[in-house]
Amino acid sequence: MCYTRSVTTEQGATIRIKTDDFLSVGKAAKALGTSRWSIYRWVDAKKIIGVKLGGILFIPISEIERKKNEKATEETVA
Repeated sequence: MCYTRSVTTEQGATIRIKTDDFLSVGKAAKALGTSRWSIYRWVDAKKIIGVKLGGILFIPISEIERKKNEKATEETVA
């Protein structure tokens, strides 16, 4: 499912955001092999970026990839 949302900045510019570049919390958790609650805690702790659109929290795909690379690096070092 793809959501599209228009956001107006303080300067008056309108930005159109499509959720194709984002995953729901549930899908992000599945992609990272963790729980939804861990995703919420990571967002609160600013370990990953979360974006709320229309009251729904989404995780950018770039953050999922960054977290996967970070995890792979930790496993390689250990």
